[in-house]
Amino acid sequence: MSLTIWQVLLAGAVPTLVMDILGVVASRLRLTAPLAPQLLGRWFVSVARAHPFHDDIARAAAARHELAIALPVHYAIGAVLTAFYVWGTSRLGWPARDPWLAMAFGLCTNVLPWLLMFPAMGYGFFGSHGPAGTKLFISSLVNHALFGLGIWIGLQTAGVR
Repeated sequence: MSLTIWQVLLAGAVPTLVMDILGVVASRLRLTAPLAPQLLGRWFVSVARAHPFHDDIARAAAARHELAIALPVHYAIGAVLTAFYVWGTSRLGWPARDPWLAMAFGLCTNVLPWLLMFPAMGYGFFGSHGPAGTKLFISSLVNHALFGLGIWIGLQTAGVR
């Protein structure tokens, strides 16, 4: 499957946007209680400074422009994961535009926050020791399911077959 750079960018931005918009809706309905996006930016900065592990990222020194850093990195990760999904389904001969396959892939991407990001931020595996008021496990589960839905929508929008 040959894709243009614009198709890849569109197919990658849409899932993350769907996840963000519907994630806010889920949070407002009190179904989820994720971390503040600024903490993601703070962690991304700490990773770039070769200091990825913390006792509690919220107690780490604040970085300048945390939200401005979090957004493009978050969207770049979404684009890379979507490109990996499209590449993987193509290599395996599976239908990339299958909504259930896209949803399953989105759910599988939970391994990143559950087993890498949350522990490195000081919140334990699966976010089991997250800050008071958060529901990191369920928030991640819901948001990554929404990411999978977004992959399906993004592939439709970008005209990926």
